[in-house]
Amino acid sequence: MTREEIMALEPGRELDAMIAEALFGWRKIKGPQYDYDGPCESNDVLLPPTITSEEEAFRFMPPRGVIPYTYFLNHKWSTDISAAWEVVEKMCHESLAFSFRLDYHYVLHFARFIHNDSSYELEDGEYKSRSAPEAICKAALLAVMDKEA
Repeated sequence: MTREEIMALEPGRELDAMIAEALFGWRKIKGPQYDYDGPCESNDVLLPPTITSEEEAFRFMPPRGVIPYTYFLNHKWSTDISAAWEVVEKMCHESLAFSFRLDYHYVLHFARFIHNDSSYELEDGEYKSRSAPEAICKAALLAVMDKEA
């Protein structure tokens, strides 16, 4: 995903799913091909790292219909500040320093993650938003994207 696509994402399930994959080790699998009525439409399903096999995942899924991509996702990192601090903790364990500030005049939150292991600072790595959880999540995704580049 590009920097512009990350910036354009609205807080919610899609942004939370990106955080789950990029930071917390969640992975995609193909959903079940059959339900109790026989063959069914299938799409990808995002699995937490605690579910280790597809068979185990299928036991937790409902027996009918298409399973939503975010069926197992119960975190609201991009909309709940207490959940967003989990993102900050994870990033700090990955040798990234966290910087956060609030502009009271415009009511904007600024979040940035900086690599500790060198003098390297992210280009345009600061993200601003009216919501602190959104700013934290998007700054984390930008940092991961820049670290992989």
